[in-house]
Amino acid sequence: MTGYVFKRIFQSILSIFIVSALTIFLVYSCIPRQLVFKGDQLLQKLANQPDEYQDYKYRTWEKLGYIDYVSQKEYAQATYGQDSPKVSEALLEGSDFYGKFRSDFQAKGYKVEIQPVTGFLYASKDIPLFSRVLKWYANLIQVDGPNKVHDPDNPNMKRGYYITRDWSGVPALACSGSLYKYQIWFDGKFPFIHSHILTWNMGVSYPSYDGIPVLDVIAGGQGRSVRREITTKVGGEETTFYTSVDEHSLKYKPVLDRMDTNKYDDHYADGNNIYEDPSMLGISFRIGMMSLLISLSIGLTVGIVAAMKKDRTFDKITMGYTVIISSLPSLLYIALFARFGMKALGLPDKFPFLGSGNMASYVLPTLSLALGGIASEALWIRRYMVDQMNADYVKFARSKGLSQSEVFFKHIMRNALIPVVHSIPEAVIGTLSGALITESFYAVPGMGKMFPSSISDYNNAMIIALTFIFTAISVFAVFLGDILVTFVDPRISLQAKKEAR
Repeated sequence: MTGYVFKRIFQSILSIFIVSALTIFLVYSCIPRQLVFKGDQLLQKLANQPDEYQDYKYRTWEKLGYIDYVSQKEYAQATYGQDSPKVSEALLEGSDFYGKFRSDFQAKGYKVEIQPVTGFLYASKDIPLFSRVLKWYANLIQVDGPNKVHDPDNPNMKRGYYITRDWSGVPALACSGSLYKYQIWFDGKFPFIHSHILTWNMGVSYPSYDGIPVLDVIAGGQGRSVRREITTKVGGEETTFYTSVDEHSLKYKPVLDRMDTNKYDDHYADGNNIYEDPSMLGISFRIGMMSLLISLSIGLTVGIVAAMKKDRTFDKITMGYTVIISSLPSLLYIALFARFGMKALGLPDKFPFLGSGNMASYVLPTLSLALGGIASEALWIRRYMVDQMNADYVKFARSKGLSQSEVFFKHIMRNALIPVVHSIPEAVIGTLSGALITESFYAVPGMGKMFPSSISDYNNAMIIALTFIFTAISVFAVFLGDILVTFVDPRISLQAKKEAR
């Protein structure tokens, strides 16, 4: 069994890699790079400044991984030094450096062009698609440690790990010389033990949420920041101040201002704020898990009862419901249900009306997402159970004198649940795809709405990251389905599956 599990994990990781790689290829090859500026207001403001306009475009493309870009001024500063007087001379047209810049970069395969106003040179070269894929994966996992930060203004920085206490008084493993101060810490949020030793890096969002790491966008809090009173020691003296900064997110900050020195006794003073509302990922997880549990619990219960009362009124009502839900477009029945919930139950039809702090905001989105799952689970468990009722082993069990309930629950239902359990991954995948519609309709500030908006905004980094996350959840859900089947029916062996394949 262990060998089979490791093989499936390897296959799952390989599947995620292939899907993500294809997504990167499609994003960078099928979408014209000019479209990434669709939502960039700053570029429009530079329209009357040709040099700045051109430089901004090329630097943005470089940041997004399309090209390598070097300006004549940058090359001169790298050659002679940042503040050298030779830099100004090197920028003059006809100078030796002018020709050197052109010849050096043309020899490397760069395209050398001239700024329209100043006449300065700049060089650019497209990065091959395959290199972009490798670069994305090479930067996917970041390793932090005492040799991560190199600050020329702080050459004598102490480096190493040490035990400290955070603002809550809880012991934590901290580090000096690392990007993040706190390497391991504990709190009351799942999974309760957190680490910055290994972190995920999926790029920076652009043009929406410009400059913010993608994972900070979808996993960071939302709404208004929360200020709280903190009492700690700074420079050996007890200090009290108000802050909205999450201490565990503190990163190295080269230059400290006066406010920083009043709160921190080291260079770790750059942190994320704490917000009153959950993250996009957190809200989507809540709605997705609740809808999945409702789909499975209600759907299986209704399907089992319908099978027990085959061809009776309850069964006919159940089949009528499944037919209606299956035949109507998702957006239509969600809209009808939202109208009913608002008029009959007084529930908000838009999530922001009451916000994430009110459970009433979650009711309609969760139930709307569960409607299709209830119909699907009820239909399949009923179908499997009706098929099992006519099996020979059921007739044999009845001939042995077993009661109807014993036959039904110990034999029929147990065998009928096997294919249903195996279909749970499909339910998870259906929940993910349904969230795209549901969250958009109810204006839920979740992760599902980010996918269509990222496509419309040409936010490449966000598209790739969300594809990676959704693919990982889907692939490992399928793997989980195989594991669950063995618990439902011990007769099924993963080792046997391996040999059969």
